[in-house]
Amino acid sequence: MASLGKFGALRTKFAGLVDFVTIYIAEAHPAERKHFIDNYAIDTHASMEERIEAAETLKEEAGEFLSGSPILVDHMDDKANLAYASLPERLYVLQDGVITFEGGLGPVLYSIEEVEDFLSKNV
Repeated sequence: MASLGKFGALRTKFAGLVDFVTIYIAEAHPAERKHFIDNYAIDTHASMEERIEAAETLKEEAGEFLSGSPILVDHMDDKANLAYASLPERLYVLQDGVITFEGGLGPVLYSIEEVEDFLSKNV
């Protein structure tokens, strides 16, 4: 959630040129593991309904930063997460169904600036 402001600025800068989509996957820091104090109280999802509820929490908390960027929810088999090796977070650019940019695995190698640089040169 810390990078939402930067993501929102990127989305605004390239609005009308590219489509932004967020895919909500398995919870990276479930509450029962107590990784963070004062974090969102979202446990490991036991059902699709719980995962959808967590995605709705993201949508509410992110507010305008994700406005115009649909949030899709990965199935409980984690097919999207496994296909894109995205846990806990990762940025991709797809052009005509082909991956043209694969960002580093977050949070350490997650770089919105790299995506911005790529889009500036390729859109």
